[in-house]
Amino acid sequence: MKKLILLACAAALSAAVQAVPAEGAPKLSLNKNNIKVWTYQDSQNPVMMYKAETTMNASIEQAAALVLNIDHAVDWVPFLSQMKLLSRDDKKGEFLLYMVLDFPFPLKDRDLVVQGKMSKDAQGVITIQNKALKKGYPLNSNYVRLTQYEGDWSFQELGPQKVKVSTSGYANPEGSIPLSVVNLFVQQQPYQMLQKMKAELARPQAQSVLPAVLK
Repeated sequence: MKKLILLACAAALSAAVQAVPAEGAPKLSLNKNNIKVWTYQDSQNPVMMYKAETTMNASIEQAAALVLNIDHAVDWVPFLSQMKLLSRDDKKGEFLLYMVLDFPFPLKDRDLVVQGKMSKDAQGVITIQNKALKKGYPLNSNYVRLTQYEGDWSFQELGPQKVKVSTSGYANPEGSIPLSVVNLFVQQQPYQMLQKMKAELARPQAQSVLPAVLK
């Protein structure tokens, strides 16, 4: 069980804008390879938000366990360079972790502290909710600390080896980021992550073990 921890959505951390677009209904930005990505603006939020979903040929336990595997996350999650578990209570489904994101040169790398909550409802849907904290880990002058972030995961079983995976969120990346880079992140990052997740689940999988709260 010690290898299990929530992977906070790195896509949401990259999918933010500093130039605020007009508010409106969610826009389908990408729709290919059975992956859909929507982007939209909320009047209560100054940054762009996104939602992405797909179906995968895996059990709900395999999909959730992959996202929860802290030791393996940096091998397949785009731009994630470090993840450290700070605390975890598997019975309550609560955790705290520290993450570092490798932003492309010449941008400064970002870091953040994430508080998470995972649960399973009466219909068997697994949900993981994340938000950034302002405190919880020492500041590092090499990084820009992110404090405005929320991101969710949802896993819904469609069959014995079929699961619907959804992820959504937003983040303020802080600092000055070129609009061209932001636009690439907001549309491409969730897509790339779900693509890599599919590839990982296509590999031979060890037995999936989930925290008690998700059983």
